[in-house]
Amino acid sequence: MSSTDFIPDCANCTALCCIAFAFDKGEHFAHGKDAGEPCKNLNHHLCSIHSDLDKRGYSGCTAYTCLGAGQRVTAMFGQSWQDQPKLTAPIINAFRTMKDIQELRQLLEASASLSLPAIQSGERTAWLDALSGNWTRESLDQFDRNRTSASIRMWLRGLAAYLPR
Repeated sequence: MSSTDFIPDCANCTALCCIAFAFDKGEHFAHGKDAGEPCKNLNHHLCSIHSDLDKRGYSGCTAYTCLGAGQRVTAMFGQSWQDQPKLTAPIINAFRTMKDIQELRQLLEASASLSLPAIQSGERTAWLDALSGNWTRESLDQFDRNRTSASIRMWLRGLAAYLPR
């Protein structure tokens, strides 16, 4: 695994972040939208104001990263939610799950910098192995996102004793 595993590739994504999440009008978003609703600035798979996001009040968009989940899910489905509207809900669900997986993988990778005892190091490797497979639509559907995320995050909190002081 390399650090490039977490770099978004918007050119190979179908603007999943622009549909999957809700946001409220405020300091970071010039308008609000519901989850599952395409952003009003979306023009097919491209943001029509991408070069001016901050100036137009969308600093939340510039701060966001999918950690590479978008291109993975787009490749997995092989078609766009815009071209196949019936796939919108499954694509959004897969994207949210893959985003969580990528966040957890990144946190586990960061924990490699700690001097962990063999038991914790082995547990870390086991968690990474569980999250670093060839994900498919079916395996994402079967993945227990909430339970796994809670378990890993609790395990990570337990590493506080190994943080440099």
